[in-house]
Amino acid sequence: MARNTGYKRRRSDELREFRPRESQKTAMLNLHRVSSFRYDLKEIMSHYEVSEAVATSVIASVIAKGFRVSIESARAFVRDQGRLGAYPVEVSDEICSLLDRWSRLR
Repeated sequence: MARNTGYKRRRSDELREFRPRESQKTAMLNLHRVSSFRYDLKEIMSHYEVSEAVATSVIASVIAKGFRVSIESARAFVRDQGRLGAYPVEVSDEICSLLDRWSRLR
């Protein structure tokens, strides 16, 4: 019995078929430099003299939402906390611009 040892890969003259993406990319937090992002958040909080308890919980929630869900959900959380009076509105504006700066499509 002879074995068929023919070439089974795509030939160079054949067209490559691309499969469509299953899902759209979403803007999420870039965690390759999360320590720098956390430092910038702490600087914003200390500049506006936000209490330490509020600052740590907001920082942790923003990082978690930005990494796991999306930048949009983190931005909505920041805006809601600002409206509830946890910190001034200027803080939420700066955090939202910081989120835009540290986002990436995934």
